Amino acid sequence: MRNQTIHLFTFLLAASSAVLAQSQPAHFEEPPTLSAATILKPEFAAGPDFAVRDTVSTYGGRNSYLIDSDFGPFEADGNVMLVQRVREVAAIARLREVSKTDEYAKALASATTSPLLLAKDLVTNPVSTVTGVPKGLFKFMNRFGEGIKEKAKGRERSQYEDSNAAQLIGFAKAKRDVALKLGVDPYSSNQTLQRELNGISWAAYAGKMTFTIATAPVGGGAGIALTATNLTNTFDQALRDQSPVDLRLSSLKRLLAMACTRAQADAFLNNTAFSPSVQTALVLHLDALATTANRPAFVQLATEESTSEGDALFFLSTSRLLAELQNRGRTISRINLFNGLPIAIGDDGTVILALEWDYATWTQKAAALASQIKTAKFANKTPKGVIVALTGDASPLLQKELQAAGIELVTRLAPGPLK
Repeated sequence: MRNQTIHLFTFLLAASSAVLAQSQPAHFEEPPTLSAATILKPEFAAGPDFAVRDTVSTYGGRNSYLIDSDFGPFEADGNVMLVQRVREVAAIARLREVSKTDEYAKALASATTSPLLLAKDLVTNPVSTVTGVPKGLFKFMNRFGEGIKEKAKGRERSQYEDSNAAQLIGFAKAKRDVALKLGVDPYSSNQTLQRELNGISWAAYAGKMTFTIATAPVGGGAGIALTATNLTNTFDQALRDQSPVDLRLSSLKRLLAMACTRAQADAFLNNTAFSPSVQTALVLHLDALATTANRPAFVQLATEESTSEGDALFFLSTSRLLAELQNRGRTISRINLFNGLPIAIGDDGTVILALEWDYATWTQKAAALASQIKTAKFANKTPKGVIVALTGDASPLLQKELQAAGIELVTRLAPGPLK
């Protein structure tokens, strides 16, 4: 079932009737159906093990893709997720190849004699509490305290994370290493990928198997789909070297340093709509906005509005756009909230609306938002200018209408799979 980022479009719908009642008749567009072959780079449209269906709907601000693969169909709700899924298909194919090798068979045989064999079921069939971990195991572990403390505080393990047992015996670290070698997110919600990763990672960990990657990941490392260009290496290294607990501790330090209260930081870090990877990337983006005031408001809004993976990706994309704009020389002095949306204020008084929008068209809702943001006041001041910054593309009509309204449009700040 597709995740939807509802709060943005609920606001737009509510705003449209009031604005349009005062406006002259105008021409509007319906969200179009696009062609995958036309809009996508060839390596994201089809490959040895997959093909993206050519019909791409654009409802809800995201391009909706359906991927036919040798391992079953996959949905991709937006450009960000398409990049992830295409790389995951390639990773699944490589993992299946490895599982057919003599080396894998030998590693499995070796794993049957490993003292860790008793823990295997705890890895492949994780339990929801630490009471399922063999008690004797705790004696020999040096680093499990923070995980226990998190459980004691009532934080539930998210769907994206491995069990406490997997963390304690070191399997999760081996799994992260395998995933990142393949250029995929170890905390992906793709269940097919997770099953394949578990199998190969167990052989690599308990059976001491090593294997090489035949080809480079499509499009780059795991962070390429989630992070601003200058943060990808930092992000990938953090995923490789740190457990989810350690990632949250690092994020906690950054959140407190940007003036979040402990309550705000804890609420965000305890929101399981965010995978460890998405949560880490979002905090890295906000941390990069070192001189930007009121970042805690963004954190609180993301916490309160995110109940699904799609919501979390919306706020991640917004934070990424702001970091990319900063990379391009636009200093962001402050983040404000505007009818439930995060709005950036440039140091020159320009208002910046950053949106995850794969293909934007001139609809009644878009017209309503453009009108409201032009006439709004921030800190009792009328904007000196308005910039709309999009992850993807915009229709010619939307470009024309925004230009006529005196709104600057910046597109393709995170084009991902687009040509």
